[in-house]
Amino acid sequence: MAKNQVAAKDENQELALFGGDRPDWVQDSSRGSEGVTTNDLSLPRLSIIQDLSPQRKRDKAEYIEGATEGMIFNTATGELYSNGSVIVVPAFFRAEYTVWKDRDQGGGFGGAFDTEAAAQEFIQQQENPAAWDVNYTHQHFCVMVCPGHTAENPKLQDVVISMSKSQLKPSRKWNTTIQQAGGDRFCRAYKLSAVADRSEKGEFYNWSVTPLGFVPKEIYDRGETVYEAVKSGARDVSRQDDRPTAERHDPNDM
Repeated sequence: MAKNQVAAKDENQELALFGGDRPDWVQDSSRGSEGVTTNDLSLPRLSIIQDLSPQRKRDKAEYIEGATEGMIFNTATGELYSNGSVIVVPAFFRAEYTVWKDRDQGGGFGGAFDTEAAAQEFIQQQENPAAWDVNYTHQHFCVMVCPGHTAENPKLQDVVISMSKSQLKPSRKWNTTIQQAGGDRFCRAYKLSAVADRSEKGEFYNWSVTPLGFVPKEIYDRGETVYEAVKSGARDVSRQDDRPTAERHDPNDM
């Protein structure tokens, strides 16, 4: 039997054993996860697929089946949001200088610093400073209203959206809109869409933000929980998935 036929047979057996709808006997008690707290969870990042994103390359570990430029995706789950927009409630904002090692030099996250001077000091202490660079980054910690939600049963997920370089322009506009509206940051919802943009260096996709209005109490409370957790340091953005896609592949890389 050919190798690909064996793989297909194994996959069919897996689907037969583990596939199907949720059984009636599965409970919602979450037993076995009693020891998991918010400190044990990382916040997944929402990012935009660009033309050169590894999520589009079959030979890359980050490859996602069906990914095309302009799609928003979840870096932790690989989920694609094919309609090109998501609904989020911003909960906490932080500006920082993130340090990343060049992928050709092994890649990796070096750290997040309050000032550019502190970031540059870290780089100069490395064996090969030229392999590192600094990105001024806006971190938007949010509650996402997941696709398939209903007003009676909203599906929510805590996420972070990292905006740097060309994405700083819509990020600043978003912050301005929130400040002018007044009230707690997490009292209103916004639609984030991926839209075509261009610069003298080429075409790419960028964020566009549209205000939607006030959130119901349940979502407001969730936003307040995220705010308190991030502010206290109990939760933060996941750093394990290398630098955000836009930082590596945005043609407007200045």
